[in-house]
Amino acid sequence: RWINANRTEDRVNATTSVDKMRMPILFLATPSNHLMLMTLLLQLGADADLRNSSGFTTIQILFSDAMFERGDISCRVGLLLGWGATFIDGDEWRHSLSRARKWGYHK
Repeated sequence: RWINANRTEDRVNATTSVDKMRMPILFLATPSNHLMLMTLLLQLGADADLRNSSGFTTIQILFSDAMFERGDISCRVGLLLGWGATFIDGDEWRHSLSRARKWGYHK
């Protein structure tokens, strides 16, 4: 019911408490591979570039060794990029691509 209330964008960009690193809801759905929830949040206006309290974006967390160990991330990365997620600069992009190549996910 809360998702259809007024100020939908505020609700889909809500974050967890400080002790949980102020993670946006999209940030929580992404590592768990909940593509339907990610899509719904993005359609309702979730910001693909929101950061947690450590300064990481949703797409940055996908390019970690922990995520590569769990399997292919390409669907989630494609979805986030399609909705406007960005990398800060070329160095960050090159580092992420290098890590993806290391794990065999360079397509």
